[in-house]
Amino acid sequence: MSEAVKANQCRSLHREYSGYMQLVRLLVLFSIITSSIVRAASPIPVTILADDSYPPYSYVQDGKLVGIYPTLILEAAKLIKEEYQVELRPIPWKRGVAALEQGEAFALMPPYIHLDTRPYIWPYSVALKQEEVVAFCNPGITLQNITQRDSELAPINIGLNAGFLILDDALKEARKTGRIIVWENKNTRANIIKLYKKRVDCYINDRLSTLIGISDLQDQLPGLSAQSFVEDRIVLSRSAHIGYLKGYEGKYPYKADFIAKMDEALNTVLQKATHP
Repeated sequence: MSEAVKANQCRSLHREYSGYMQLVRLLVLFSIITSSIVRAASPIPVTILADDSYPPYSYVQDGKLVGIYPTLILEAAKLIKEEYQVELRPIPWKRGVAALEQGEAFALMPPYIHLDTRPYIWPYSVALKQEEVVAFCNPGITLQNITQRDSELAPINIGLNAGFLILDDALKEARKTGRIIVWENKNTRANIIKLYKKRVDCYINDRLSTLIGISDLQDQLPGLSAQSFVEDRIVLSRSAHIGYLKGYEGKYPYKADFIAKMDEALNTVLQKATHP
């Protein structure tokens, strides 16, 4: 074979090889771009911790998280499902608050707004609902004018759900001066039982949650009813929210976008609920 023919063959093979490698490079580039598009299009998973023992708002029943707030948030999540995959994870309230304080969780629901005592939570979502916190007391006990109560008298024992910050200014002052003693118990159920057995004098919590708790315990505690106690006074009227971990934008680069879209979705669901 002449040198000229060999040279032509080499050039031909080189062109074929160059064409093949160019095709391979294009296929690799296409694969990378396609993979990036798929990743960008996949919903971002977002976990929100939820109180596991706060009926009727957020609680576990038969192993499933249910209640007014989970229903509301999951309905809103449907409106942003193309971008975010929202998971609600039940957790004891005090542990959920601690998870945010330690920077271990993205969000928690449904806290009230406490800017001074929980500086690690910011921002808060739009209001999910307005709750009315009241004091239920055993007959003969009152928290009215508590700061004027004779300091020589035995202190009033008050039950609270663990991790709940729901004392008003008068009760905070009474706590400082020893007119009341606060006992944190696991949940609504535990507090109602202690109130019924007179192990605490008063129980402070959301009105609706307490009344439902009393109803649920009537089979277990004969004679128990809402009339067993006196609704002594309104302590607070506060709105409930999704509370987000303050800062950590590097860990959660989607944070601002998610909050804005979830707020918009919540407003849509809330408006539908108000104006069917």
